[in-house]
Amino acid sequence: MIKQKKKSEDPSPLQMKVCACGCEIKFQPRRSDQLHLNSKHYNYAYNHGKRKIKYAQENSSNKVIRKNDRILEKYFKVFKETDAILNFAIVKADGFNEGMFTSIIGIKRGEVELRFHALFKYSYRILKQADIRYIEIIEL
Repeated sequence: MIKQKKKSEDPSPLQMKVCACGCEIKFQPRRSDQLHLNSKHYNYAYNHGKRKIKYAQENSSNKVIRKNDRILEKYFKVFKETDAILNFAIVKADGFNEGMFTSIIGIKRGEVELRFHALFKYSYRILKQADIRYIEIIEL
């Protein structure tokens, strides 16, 4: 006689999981990397879940630095053949944030080393003459 195997309720070696969308439904996964009950639950989790929390501060800093870079690019292109030196109040009125930059770099001009605040594509330094602030822009 052939011995028949007794069918168990859960033949899968994978344990029951709770759906990751937040619905609290337990299900038997078909794959070891399956997190959601089906595609509807996956889409709901993607559209309603919290994303990009891990790098929120970094993303907001990069956004400000990119904006600063675009502002400097706009004014640098106006001064094509001469040094880009203009009144800082004009740049500030466009939304420039002088406190956000990637690094401070030293550039030698003759015997003097000048310190510039670097962004992604452009760099700047603030000059002060007779209580008026000017900004000098160079391309990296």
